[in-house]
Amino acid sequence: VTLRRSLLRKMYEEPLYCIQDINYNLYKSVSEMRYARSLRYQLYFLNEYLRTCRNGRDLLVDMPIKVHLINEPQLFSLEDLCGIKNRTLTEEMRVLVTSWLQHVDNCGLCKGKGFICELCNREDIIYPFQLDTAVQCQMCWTCFHKSCYTDTCPKCARIRSRRTMSNESSNNDNEIRNLNERV
Repeated sequence: VTLRRSLLRKMYEEPLYCIQDINYNLYKSVSEMRYARSLRYQLYFLNEYLRTCRNGRDLLVDMPIKVHLINEPQLFSLEDLCGIKNRTLTEEMRVLVTSWLQHVDNCGLCKGKGFICELCNREDIIYPFQLDTAVQCQMCWTCFHKSCYTDTCPKCARIRSRRTMSNESSNNDNEIRNLNERV
């Protein structure tokens, strides 16, 4: 009995379920799931800021929620799903997001890691955890306003252009060396 109870408890607490693989439509049809996913992705991105901030590391020490909720935003345990349904987990995550956002807003080190949208060059600082207004390039991780971004990242385009020019330059250098060796 103890072994079975232990196994059931472990299955209840372990993050085993990837909702987008099981049924992605849950995010579309269940507003609590959509809200929980949004909070978890905010925590995921905010965690990256706090981990690298000497002033923010203290906020990570006594977290009231489980680490997988932050480090693996796509995985859920049965316990997490129950907490979302009765809104206790989403409230805990909301309080944590609010606290961490206050830190980033008031910390010069964290603000310095923000981005200026190079498509519109507005002065406002944008961050990857601003899920409603910002989008992040999946190749170079630069952030842009959602309203500005058109699936073409200018930073990636510059990098590709430099690589192409570099490759052409090295090909020309090789051709010159080969000609010099023949002479």
